[in-house]
Amino acid sequence: MKKLSLLIMLITMNMNALNEAQEPQDNVNINVSVAPKEHAKCNLFFGVVGKPSAQLRSMVEIIKKDLEFSGQFNVTLAAIETVHTKQEIEGLFNKGYGLAIFINDAKHHEFEWRVYDTAQVAMLKGSKYSKRGSVLRGWAHNISDALWTVLAGQDGFFSTKIAYCKDIHRPKKKKIKHIYVADYDGSNEQEIVNLPTVNVAPRWNNDKKTPMLFYSEYTNSNVRLVAIKMDKKRKLASNFDGVNMLPAFSADGKQVAYCASHGDGNCQIYYYEPNCLGKSTFRALTNNQGNNICPNFSADGKSLFFCSDFKTGKPQIYCYDLACDKIESITHGGYCASPSYCAAQHKLAYAKMVNGTMQLYTYDIEAQEHTQLTFDAGNKEECSWSPCGNFLLFSYEQGIKSRIAMLNVVTHKRQFITSEKLVCSYPCWSPTYDEFPVVA
Repeated sequence: MKKLSLLIMLITMNMNALNEAQEPQDNVNINVSVAPKEHAKCNLFFGVVGKPSAQLRSMVEIIKKDLEFSGQFNVTLAAIETVHTKQEIEGLFNKGYGLAIFINDAKHHEFEWRVYDTAQVAMLKGSKYSKRGSVLRGWAHNISDALWTVLAGQDGFFSTKIAYCKDIHRPKKKKIKHIYVADYDGSNEQEIVNLPTVNVAPRWNNDKKTPMLFYSEYTNSNVRLVAIKMDKKRKLASNFDGVNMLPAFSADGKQVAYCASHGDGNCQIYYYEPNCLGKSTFRALTNNQGNNICPNFSADGKSLFFCSDFKTGKPQIYCYDLACDKIESITHGGYCASPSYCAAQHKLAYAKMVNGTMQLYTYDIEAQEHTQLTFDAGNKEECSWSPCGNFLLFSYEQGIKSRIAMLNVVTHKRQFITSEKLVCSYPCWSPTYDEFPVVA
């Protein structure tokens, strides 16, 4: 069972067991009644107007798949000659369609869409979309995000990427771990780190214009933190003795926290923030005899959630008030690990040992309530929220097998996004991008 806190303890105790490494190179607010909650799916009519281009025909299939993936809609796709009249929209309502979308080609680089409430025969919103980037599915995901904002009253999550580790087996050689990225649903997988080393715990930065992954790479002497862009150019981020890993970024990207041991045997949380004078603050937030890991900034950047075993010897979830320099416990006993903060829901997700099995929990920060999400066999660990707060990625482990799974917290349905033949771990969800990123 890959408990990250245990992994760090083992690393700090025995750095001589690390693999050889290759040097990195320098280089309108509308909230319709279908807002996510547990309910029956809404029937949605999706009309493609006029004579669509080949690009639009391909895009609408992707948009349909996106909206249905949410678990909130049944989408009927149809070709129509013109945008429907008032009477025809009323007819859609009588056929059981609560909402209708119409889309058509506009100018050479644009598409136009409109969303209607069929019961009120009212247009909720209409807009034009100009192509961003060169990837067709990226255009479709961008439009899905815009539609999702109207349909569900939330920011979209379709123009995101996920990252995870995959064990690579080489005959008569040591196992290594590569890092892969994929679209939000696990499709279009691409390898981004393929060095003959162990590479773990990827984390996305919060820059929506310049996507970057940070990950930890085993070397002969330490576990160093490396940053990689989508063009696969790599750069050292932290190379202190011991362990350097798990960076977290504030919403504006200015505050950074990560854990490092500096060769002292215990991981502490380190914090970086520039000030108004052009200087910067870099300091250790924790200084104890435990391992302090998995930092997560709150939405306002005033608090930091993290995991530590410094009080009980077993990992617990804590909140660090950056203004008051005060630590408070969120969990109080048992084995609790891998916290993940969701700004959209203002909740934490984490894994907790229950009768010998790691289960997923959420913690409502305002209500101060813990809720258990999973109850079945198999260890669920290293969870990561989607930006919208409707999905959780996690590692699902049974025996020596480990897969990346996704839980829809609205419908409570689960699906696997990696094969049972692979050993995958450490999933992480990116922000939603204005221009869909692709690996070079």
